[in-house]
Amino acid sequence: MVCLFHGDYGAPDPAFNLGSGSTWVVDANSLNEARNLGEAEAIQRHLLRGEAVSWCDQGYAWVDQDAVVWFYVAAFLFVILPYLIMRAKACAKGVRRRNLGAERLARRPRLLR
Repeated sequence: MVCLFHGDYGAPDPAFNLGSGSTWVVDANSLNEARNLGEAEAIQRHLLRGEAVSWCDQGYAWVDQDAVVWFYVAAFLFVILPYLIMRAKACAKGVRRRNLGAERLARRPRLLR
């Protein structure tokens, strides 16, 4: 899905009419959300490529960028995953050590306990 921003195509044009401007290759009903000629042409371009179009607020759109997604993947692979592996190894050693300690206590004579 493609996320378009109204601010990228200029201010709304009150005189904009879907009948004006270039000839539309796609169905005019899919262009209803366009507020000016630039937006209508952008919608048409994306629909011709077979992409679904939605309009987004400028707010948190940066989160969906590929660079941010790759940052999260890298943080998981190089920080979180090694931490979890070390933690699992430490827990496994701790259980083994506790079991060894219990066996040693069981082997000691009663006087030393």
